[in-house]
Amino acid sequence: MAKKVFKRGKYYYFRLFVNGKDCWHSTGETNKERAEEIATAKTAATRGEGEVEEFFDALVTRLTALPEKDQPEIRQRLARRLMTLKNNTLALPSAWKTWRDMPKDAGPVTLANYEGQWRRFEKWAHRQSLLHIHEVTPTHAEDYARDLWRDKLAPRSYNAHIIFLRGMFNDLKHRAGLMENPWAEIKTLDKQTQGRLNFTPEELTAICRRATGSYRYMIGLGLYTGMRLGDVVNLRWADVHPDRIEIIPSKTKRKGKKVTLPIHPALTALLIERRAQVSGEYLFPAERADYAHDNSSITQRFQKFLTDCGIQTTEAAADHRRQRAVVRKGFHSLRHSFVSLCAMNRVPQVAIQDLVGHGSPAMTALYSHADFDQKRAAIATLPDVMSSTGATTTACT
Repeated sequence: MAKKVFKRGKYYYFRLFVNGKDCWHSTGETNKERAEEIATAKTAATRGEGEVEEFFDALVTRLTALPEKDQPEIRQRLARRLMTLKNNTLALPSAWKTWRDMPKDAGPVTLANYEGQWRRFEKWAHRQSLLHIHEVTPTHAEDYARDLWRDKLAPRSYNAHIIFLRGMFNDLKHRAGLMENPWAEIKTLDKQTQGRLNFTPEELTAICRRATGSYRYMIGLGLYTGMRLGDVVNLRWADVHPDRIEIIPSKTKRKGKKVTLPIHPALTALLIERRAQVSGEYLFPAERADYAHDNSSITQRFQKFLTDCGIQTTEAAADHRRQRAVVRKGFHSLRHSFVSLCAMNRVPQVAIQDLVGHGSPAMTALYSHADFDQKRAAIATLPDVMSSTGATTTACT
């Protein structure tokens, strides 16, 4: 039976006895029928009567009667109040540390990238007045994806943000009391990547002519082993054997996969030179310290070295999404040049595969494994581009 209401001024009111006191309550309604529904629901709620669904239906009725422009904010406020009753809520400012303290299969560089992606989202969420993880809805996720796109992120960077947030929210779902992952339906894009290019023979000539000091030996390692810059600067003498270099590449460190790299005769000569120049555990102690402090600094210095060699290292982005030019040639180009030299000298693909040490299981599954003798024979076929008698190019002196 509907609760009796009476009109006082503009709105309908109803009477309710609470703890022996007679109280008047406004329904906030000018329509009598809706006022009676609200009065009945409020009376039942105060007395602890009625089913939860009845209260919910009354709440929905009241919400839909509000001006449409006011409904989203009120819905969010009510949802926030309801969720604060949960035992497992997680405030946005605490989310990063909570997630970071969970077991991680990622290196420091990767984690630094993740933190940058999180901080960007956290700032955006603050502008939306979001306080807790559970308040982020699929609509918020869609809005944030549009914000990323408006910021002209390249497809690869856009995907990195979405994939990270999807994974982070999935990891925190129990701690934050999530009923759904708001990022689950946000699609990633075709990467349209513009990767590094290999150096031309003319560029290798220029590089080797100008390379002095540590660069001479770092370039030799990059060109004759395909090692990445981070692995080169962190190379220890204990990893270098008379006929081979054995490392666990940083990119695949979590898998613990060791890569064995035969040493080309030209590289043997360079390593003998370097051994006479430095003592201690590492081949490049100064560069290693710089890389550990700021891995971008040594990269930037090498890019300047290439520019000084007359090499154009950047070009405009093909997808017109990036605001900055794309780096197409850098230290990693030595890795591409290594693969190109192998291919030009008809090194079997299985040997190239093992030498460069792809971390992708899908990639490695395409090939069988080459033994050390196969790889050593493959390396021996490469021209000596680091000495003045090289068959391909004039080089460092």
